[in-house]
Amino acid sequence: MFIKPDYRLTRRLPFNLICAVLLFLATAQAALADELAVWNFNDSNLTVDHGNGTLTSNLIAANILFAAGTTNNARQGDVAGQALSLQGGTGTANNGRNLTFNLSTLGFSNIIVSFATQGTSTGFNSNQFQYSLDGLNFIDFGPPYVPLTAFGSAPVVFTLSSIFGLNNNPDAAFRIVFNGATSSTGTNRIDNFTVEGTPSTSSEVPEPMSAVLLLSGLGGLYKLKRRRK
Repeated sequence: MFIKPDYRLTRRLPFNLICAVLLFLATAQAALADELAVWNFNDSNLTVDHGNGTLTSNLIAANILFAAGTTNNARQGDVAGQALSLQGGTGTANNGRNLTFNLSTLGFSNIIVSFATQGTSTGFNSNQFQYSLDGLNFIDFGPPYVPLTAFGSAPVVFTLSSIFGLNNNPDAAFRIVFNGATSSTGTNRIDNFTVEGTPSTSSEVPEPMSAVLLLSGLGGLYKLKRRRK
């Protein structure tokens, strides 16, 4: 049975309100974050697995190992595979040493870094996340974090949208400085280290709640206009 549409309904809506709704729907998907670089360590090396970037470390090479990983924070269907496993080293010499991730964020903003991590009771229990705008000088972001004793269900997440210098930056870098190990064999594992960003062309898309408020306001103005008529 064919039901003839009532075109009077569309004529009752103000043109600006219709445009606002269409614009929001068209751009909502574009606001989703894209993966810029992912290290899953399943190949038991420091090479980036998805996207582009480099990972270096000044930990003693003999204490950079690989152990069972997790699907926590995994991307693109990656299996648990391996995880990076870092030891305290002889005399806990690796306290104060780091992992450094360098990559370009050109074309992206609202950068987010996340990863799965766990540590043993004698491993690094005070780890500082840092960022860099030039790949050379690093700035602490938030307080040191303490790894859980198991990977758990939620990754560690650092939302860097307030650091505008990381947007559209070819020299962006991130670092984890490890401290607190109390034995040579105490370990921390890092897995599925991911850097994401929003394409710059959609970086100004309002948050859903802002869009709702905007549409509500337009609707209210339209009702007021009708009452005056």
